Amino acid sequence: MTIDQQWGDMMDETEFGYPPQQEIVEGDIKKTISYEDRDEKVVKVTRFYKLTKLKVPKPIADRKKWAKFGDCATDGPGINPANSMVGDDVFLTLATKKEQQEKKDDDVAEKMAKMKASGQGMVACRICKGPHWTKECPYKDTLGVALDVQQEEANAVKPPPRTPGAYVPPSIRKGEPQDSQTRQRDENPTIRVSNLAEETSEKDLQDLFKPFGPVSRIYLAKDKNTGISKGFAYITYNRRESAESALSTLHRYKYGHLILQVEWAKPSGS
Repeated sequence: MTIDQQWGDMMDETEFGYPPQQEIVEGDIKKTISYEDRDEKVVKVTRFYKLTKLKVPKPIADRKKWAKFGDCATDGPGINPANSMVGDDVFLTLATKKEQQEKKDDDVAEKMAKMKASGQGMVACRICKGPHWTKECPYKDTLGVALDVQQEEANAVKPPPRTPGAYVPPSIRKGEPQDSQTRQRDENPTIRVSNLAEETSEKDLQDLFKPFGPVSRIYLAKDKNTGISKGFAYITYNRRESAESALSTLHRYKYGHLILQVEWAKPSGS
C-alpha cells in the first residue's frame, strides 16, 4: 500500500465529497485508488491486491450478488475500505464431553485440595467410600441401586417382640406350617431382578419376562412418596422351567443403560 499526500495528484472534489474509488485490474493484480481523511488532511491511498480464485458454498456465492445499500450503494464488487471494515476471523472450538468431564474432575480435585489444606473434614462417598461427594460418584448408577436395597432391608419394619401368653397367628408361629396362600407363593418359582432404571414400569417388566412363559405375579418396588422405581422387582412364574430360562437369559443382560442382575428370590421366611 502506498500513500501519496500531494494535493495536486487528487481529482477535484465534487459537491458530494471525495471522488469515488477507482479500480484498475491488470492480470491477477487489482489496484484501488481512494481518498481518506487522516489527521485533518485528505490523502490519496493506493492499494494493490493479488486476485485468486476460491470455491465457496453456493449460498455464499449467491450472497455476493446482492445489491449494496447505504454508503456502499455506488461501490463496485468487493470491499471499499473507506466505508467498510473486515473483522478478524473467530474460530469456534466446541468442548467434548470428555474434556468437560476432565475439567469437572479437576475442579473437584482442586476443591478437595483446598479443604485438606484448610484442615476441614474430608468428605467420603456413601457408595464407593471415595474422597468425593456421593452425587458426583461415577458408580452411582450401578452400586447406588445395591446401596438403596441394603438400606431398605436394614430399615425394614421388624415385628414387635412377643409377649408371653399372647395369641400368635399360626402363619407366623415358629415351626408351625404357614397358611395356604403364603405356602403357595413360596412354592411358585420366583426370581428377583435388580439394577432397574427409575423409569421402569410393570408393563416394561411384563414385556421383558412374559416371552419365557406365563407370569402369575409381578411386584415392582416403588417409593411411597414419589412413585419412582427403587431398582428391583420380583417376577413369579407358573412353571419353574420358565423361571430358569428367564434367569439364564436375562442375568447380566443390558437393559437400557444398565446391566440387570437376576437371581432366585429367597423364601419369605428366610
